[in-house]
Amino acid sequence: MIYGMLADMATKPRAPLFDSPSNWDLAYDDVTFRTADGVTLRGWLINPGQDKVIIQNHFGIFCCRSGYTNEGKPRMMRAWPSDIPFLRHVQAFAHAGYTVLAYDLRNHGDSDAGTSPYSWDGQAEYQDILAAVGFITSHPEYKDAPIGMLNICMSSSAATLAHGVEGGLETIDTIKAHVVVQPLYSGTWFRQMRIPGFMIRGAIRTSVRRGGPDFDQSPIDRVRLINKPTMVIQNKNDPMADMDYVKAYYGALGVEKEMVWTDLEKSRLAGYADLGAHPEKAIDWFNKYVAAQSHPKTSTA
Repeated sequence: MIYGMLADMATKPRAPLFDSPSNWDLAYDDVTFRTADGVTLRGWLINPGQDKVIIQNHFGIFCCRSGYTNEGKPRMMRAWPSDIPFLRHVQAFAHAGYTVLAYDLRNHGDSDAGTSPYSWDGQAEYQDILAAVGFITSHPEYKDAPIGMLNICMSSSAATLAHGVEGGLETIDTIKAHVVVQPLYSGTWFRQMRIPGFMIRGAIRTSVRRGGPDFDQSPIDRVRLINKPTMVIQNKNDPMADMDYVKAYYGALGVEKEMVWTDLEKSRLAGYADLGAHPEKAIDWFNKYVAAQSHPKTSTA
């Protein structure tokens, strides 16, 4: 039983959709697209019609495109005292002149179930990121628009694993920059919680037996394939982060890069709340590498 509970902590999504761009006075279109393995994903195209795009790839298990909420979570799994609305930082991106694609990963929010009902720590979700990029690059209005990738937590692993595969992110010329927020894979935070190794291995066996992932697979070997300027943001007081892994991730980047250490309260989710409260770091990075490549649309009237 304990192994199943631990496996659920790493792989069972608890992420209802709880917000809407209309609550933030943002224009948007509902969109759907499909992954290469046939999963239908749903999202919002927010502030449509701009000449540059940010794709938001949210963190897994406890989150969806609208952010983090305690709704539907057992009391012991409530990691923050209130909702963390991702539309707060999306609104700032929109005000900075970006169209934003915010969508739900498979098994999260309003998107369909994947080929397994479990979150795969990025090992399946990399296909979702490729599909999101494909949606933008095949869209007649955005096919030539420069793209910034906002990769949060588990999506940092998924986005990293989306390199070095057929049609990988490194082949997409219109991607101009990444912002990586608190990179992590599940094996690291299990160890940060001081869970004994034999219990982690038991949870992994349970996960695999019931059709889920081995969630202790590091994507670090793919980091070297990232070929666009990358900013990494990490709360230095995050108790769930393996700082050696964060430093190794940053060190493996062979592109122009910047490491931003924030000094926040001792909580994993403080870093996500800070993204909404202080989006300027990410906006400045995207402006430097994405907006600089954009071509403002001119009126034909």
